Amino acid sequence: MTHETSMKLFPLLILLFGLAAARAAETRPNILWIIAEDLGPEALSSFGAPEAKTPVLDQFARDGMRYTRAYTTGPVCSVSRSAIITGMYATTIGAHQHRTENKVPLPAGVRPLPARLREAGYFTALVETFPARVGLRGANHLDWNFTTEGAPFEGRDWSELKAHQPFYAQVNFGETHRPYHAPAGADLAKVALPPYYPDHPVARQDWAKYLDSARELDRKVGRVLAQLTADGLAENTIVVFMADHGQSMVRGKQFLYEEGLHIPLIIRWPRSVPAPEGFQPGRDDPRLIEAIDLTASTLAW
Repeated sequence: MTHETSMKLFPLLILLFGLAAARAAETRPNILWIIAEDLGPEALSSFGAPEAKTPVLDQFARDGMRYTRAYTTGPVCSVSRSAIITGMYATTIGAHQHRTENKVPLPAGVRPLPARLREAGYFTALVETFPARVGLRGANHLDWNFTTEGAPFEGRDWSELKAHQPFYAQVNFGETHRPYHAPAGADLAKVALPPYYPDHPVARQDWAKYLDSARELDRKVGRVLAQLTADGLAENTIVVFMADHGQSMVRGKQFLYEEGLHIPLIIRWPRSVPAPEGFQPGRDDPRLIEAIDLTASTLAW
């Protein structure tokens, strides 16, 4: 090949590489994390919980894959969230003091997930505002035990997502965090208390309120998923539903037991994106999953 020929081909190669890069950007999936606060699997009917009524997440589990042995690395929000968003143990990065007043930057080389995704060309949003017809607001809730340079997320409004694809968005819901505010609905007589609680009216009422809060959470998740579909985003968006740690009950939150660490995890894969090996909608995956690994998985997606 002569020098003249190679010089003529060079612009063509640049164009082809540019088209390939643009095509890759078009096919990269959007990613939505829906995070509940203080929620264990025992409050969701999709995980076989008696008296729980969460039909939206039941259907979501049928459309996606349910991970039955998913755990956080800490039983309280700020510690767990700090670990999840960095993919590292809180003790490793000095973020293990719950809501410390003396926050410091992350160690050199450690960055939260939104920062890494922005570098990969993703728009990042912590969604607080939804269209009026959706009738809800997301919780403006990071709860990280470290400081960051600048705003961790670029957007706050759901309406920004469609015009800024690919995107990584979080929606946080605090319904299952105490104090509970959901309308009453659970039948006290049918509440199945854990064996370590006394069968007492106070205990039954408290557990019923927990189930009611999960039902209200389920309703709001349904609104988000419906809006995702209405905006034409569902076909190209990986949706992760999870909790920041286990149940908001005695022996749950702030206790390093099963109840404080075990969380519901459901992932729905979009039809337009090739699914990972082994992903089968409607199936359960019993593998041990650590929530901190979701950061690496999200980057891989």
